[in-house]
Amino acid sequence: MSKRAASNDDAPIAKRIRIDDENQTAALADKRAWAILEQFLTTDMSFAQMEEALSSYLGNRYSPNDWKESRDALFSGDSDDYLALTNLRAVMAKHIHPGSAPNDSSLAERRSSSARIQSSRRPAKLKNPYLNLDAEEDEDEESEDHDHNGSSDSRKVTSLPGSSSAARFAAVIDDMTHRFEATQRSSSHDGQAIPSSISDLIPSVGLQDERMYLLHVQRNVTDYIAAHLRKKKFDVKVSAWIAGQLYVVADSPKTIAKSLPFSLYLAMKQYVRISDEEREVVERTYNKLPNPAWVRIKHGKYQGDIAQVFDPDLPNGFVAILVPPRDFPYPMPPRSRSLLDRSCLPNRNTVSDINNGEDVVGFKFKGETYYMGLLLHNFHRDRLERVVCPHADDIQLHLQSGWNQSFLKRTVVAFSMQFLHVGDWARIVKGDLSSEIGEVTSTDHPASSATLKLILSGQRKKVELRLQDIERMFQIGDAVRVVAGPYLGVEGYVIQMEDDIFCICQDVSKEQVEVSKYYLDRRPLSHALQARLPMQQLFKPPPDIKSIQIGDFIEVLIGEHIGKSGIVRWLPMGGDNLWFQYGKLQIPVPISVVRRMHLPHLQTLQYTQDKGHDVKPGDVVRVARGPEYQTKWVVDIFLNPRIPDFLQVEVPISFVIKVRNATLDSFKKDIGQEVFIIGGDRKGYRATLYSFTSENCIVAVHGQQHTKIEPKDVATRYRMRLNAPQPQSVTPPPEKVPPSSSVAIPDPSTSSSLWTASPEDPLPSLTAELDPWTVNSNDILDSIDARLDKLKEGPLAWLMKKEFFFPVHHASRDVKSLALVHGRQAT
Repeated sequence: MSKRAASNDDAPIAKRIRIDDENQTAALADKRAWAILEQFLTTDMSFAQMEEALSSYLGNRYSPNDWKESRDALFSGDSDDYLALTNLRAVMAKHIHPGSAPNDSSLAERRSSSARIQSSRRPAKLKNPYLNLDAEEDEDEESEDHDHNGSSDSRKVTSLPGSSSAARFAAVIDDMTHRFEATQRSSSHDGQAIPSSISDLIPSVGLQDERMYLLHVQRNVTDYIAAHLRKKKFDVKVSAWIAGQLYVVADSPKTIAKSLPFSLYLAMKQYVRISDEEREVVERTYNKLPNPAWVRIKHGKYQGDIAQVFDPDLPNGFVAILVPPRDFPYPMPPRSRSLLDRSCLPNRNTVSDINNGEDVVGFKFKGETYYMGLLLHNFHRDRLERVVCPHADDIQLHLQSGWNQSFLKRTVVAFSMQFLHVGDWARIVKGDLSSEIGEVTSTDHPASSATLKLILSGQRKKVELRLQDIERMFQIGDAVRVVAGPYLGVEGYVIQMEDDIFCICQDVSKEQVEVSKYYLDRRPLSHALQARLPMQQLFKPPPDIKSIQIGDFIEVLIGEHIGKSGIVRWLPMGGDNLWFQYGKLQIPVPISVVRRMHLPHLQTLQYTQDKGHDVKPGDVVRVARGPEYQTKWVVDIFLNPRIPDFLQVEVPISFVIKVRNATLDSFKKDIGQEVFIIGGDRKGYRATLYSFTSENCIVAVHGQQHTKIEPKDVATRYRMRLNAPQPQSVTPPPEKVPPSSSVAIPDPSTSSSLWTASPEDPLPSLTAELDPWTVNSNDILDSIDARLDKLKEGPLAWLMKKEFFFPVHHASRDVKSLALVHGRQAT
């Protein structure tokens, strides 16, 4: 018989599904559907993944309008997942009542009982626990025909093509699940939890073959590899003890390697499978956080921030932590990192104190809780990873707040012990050998231990100790490097020790700074010793001094003077504040809240590869940065001991501006004085200077008449040439032992002539003219034998002495700093 109504176009009529009130609420009463919503708040599941999982699970029972209230509850916490989870469960309680609400099993039982009634009417064809071949369409279609002939006003009808087949398939699956659970329940004796659906069986079977592997990777890409593997749905845990180690759950290392791109694949060093016992220890450690402890936030607004654990035992896997706030209830520059200042709150009447005994340790403001400027926030455990020993700079705001001082002190000490090296000295502070001092012979930082060599009862013994039981030793004069804090990277020497604060004299600028001893690495400075100097030792520019100096143009970033800018007028040594010019005002601000915009002058002396620094003795310069700001000086590389009333200072060469070059007037004081002839046919003679011009000068060699010589061939007693800067050269080759019968004269064609330089160019040149400070073949006026006869008696006696033998010694200049002379009347 036909099962469709007649129509004009003879098109088939879609089957209809009858939905009663119980079916409408069946989806909202499904506990597993609500569990999918909870996974969105408690795991890394995205909203799109949650929607897809919910619709796939419910199938035809899913209606977006039914779940509108629950979706609103997911985002009701204002980034607080714990509050949103509480609201979601309040909505769930409206639809699921203990003891009365239908659940998955009750619905499955009703459907399975109906299916068994139908199947009892026919013999089974095949005994397969996962296939039910008894389902037929006759009875359902007969019931549908009966419904079709009946009144349509008494029931709610929805017409969907082919929906009856999907409904029957769902009933078959529920029946299979019910029978499987009954079979497992009757045969199980260990009391383990049984999956409520076949979908739960699939991942459980796969997990039985998965193992945990310890991955050794390059340290600088550890976070990138962990993030990539998490995107590929791997269970990844970053080692909290040793950098560059990851714990990954997978079926094999090959699966992990295939999921990595080529750039990250090259960063993998080793795959190590760990035992089941070690895996349990790792998972237990990551699931339960100690208190106190340090954690790093992996997702959200606070991603990458280091926080303190405040309460690890909140329900539903949440952890309360203390973290520096990102949002402030008062105006602050974007991306500011600071503690919350209670004095800046707009309405202090709404602030309620939090007391610990008689001490006020925190306050509440507009629903947020703060402890000593740190924000109390709840995060799920999956969004946190433990950090055993963070860098001191990463917890600077925690140190500034002072919350849990003892824990902060232990963290800083543990950070300092990471720089304990073999050869350092350490003192034992705990145990029977307390106060004993020994040399470190080995360290094992992953195991937090070190071995000291001690002298006990006159015998040398090696003792293995924990790092927390010893402390590093320093001495006056130790070469150290700052590894944390505002002076990060500074190198120098310890000149004073007072408790935990050391005074460090910087190696380059000679400036003295105070640094905590826990921020120091006792290592030699970066000096290199060469047994043999190279053929050509070129000058190098001094390091750029990036610290703020007097004369720099700065801008205020935080505080009441935010946005103001000006030139630094005063910066006391070792102080925390500076004074800058803003209009006619001198405003003091902390150094930590300003930044340098640009250098005040672009015409300061710059280093170039071909010219070096364009400055020479006698030039007049003006200081553009530093304590000697806006003063004029005269460059005097070789300090003049005959001017006791002149002030002599050293200024970094990049801090000065050249005002004008040295003039010939500066040599007037040398008229009548003894000079040296360094070029021409009289090279090497001493003479008296009588007059000079820009083209020539009048000198008289002792015992001879006056003669004209070019200024470039005359030098003063301070080795200053009359028309050019001091001759410069690079380091010559090693001295060769001359034959006993004659004086060795360098050949211009040999390599020894390559280190000569012209007066105009401070760097070596292969095409430069012969060095006036070097004896060469053109200077030989007589035979070698004749010069040897006059070596002790002639006018070249001083020149042939070891300290004046020019092929061995050369003139050079220290370009790291300039020695300046400041007179009473600087011009």
